[in-house]
Amino acid sequence: MLEVRKKEAVQTALSVMPERLCEEIRRIALGRREGISGIREIRLRSAGRCSMLIGFEWIRLYTAVSSREIEGVVERISGGSLYAHRDTVSSGYVTLKGGVRVGLCGSASYEYKTMIGVSSLTSLVFRIPTGECAFSEALFSVYREGVKRGMLIYSPPGVGKTTALRSLACDIGGGKDPKRVAVIDERCEFDPEDYADCEVDILRGYKRKSGIEIATRTMSPDLIMIDEIGAEEAASLCSVARFGIPLVATAHSASLEEVLAKPALRPLLDCGCFDIFVGISERNGEYRLAVDRR
Repeated sequence: MLEVRKKEAVQTALSVMPERLCEEIRRIALGRREGISGIREIRLRSAGRCSMLIGFEWIRLYTAVSSREIEGVVERISGGSLYAHRDTVSSGYVTLKGGVRVGLCGSASYEYKTMIGVSSLTSLVFRIPTGECAFSEALFSVYREGVKRGMLIYSPPGVGKTTALRSLACDIGGGKDPKRVAVIDERCEFDPEDYADCEVDILRGYKRKSGIEIATRTMSPDLIMIDEIGAEEAASLCSVARFGIPLVATAHSASLEEVLAKPALRPLLDCGCFDIFVGISERNGEYRLAVDRR
């Protein structure tokens, strides 16, 4: 079932791309052990070479795409109206079916210091959800050993924080002793079908700050999960901590020292939102967890 869903996610991405580019991607995938379901990322650039990540190998593609073809892809991913996706476009992405996230790179438009849109797109990054976490058992074991206030999972971009969070939500909200988990899913990267047998409630598309407050007031969760926290959510998260609801969150950082030094995370650390810090690192397809308890 997982293999089928991964293939469907790749097909969703390919369905909006120029056919000649798709042909090269499919041809390369057929010659790889992982096959088409091993594709994790596809990058389109109108001013340079396109590329793809399959398994743990980056491959540069020979097929070039024009600015007009990029415009056509944007037309298809937005259903003809990029403005209709303005809330996520202002954050730099559009989410497709199956949790495929398309990063947008172009010319930003601002109004009163607030980004309101992006135009003249030159690069698109399709990130395919892998659906599986290679270190899910180890991460769940860290959680089961005891989380008093909360767990912060950190890693550099692209190492698997969101995948880890999706897996952990299933582990905590399922099994013989499930906990009520509320997931604040601003980017619509959690598929409700994955949690059909779990005590997991997903607030899809909610802004993190309002989602945290709504979940706390109305969902009576045992645990709140949130991806990629920042300064904007600090006050709301501190309130949750005071209510005694444990948190599991992620943040971009290469080391614990970097986490502790980030001004955006300082309020969360000062109010004691987290007592466990888990760092994820990856090298040649092998993952390691660095656990620090405080």
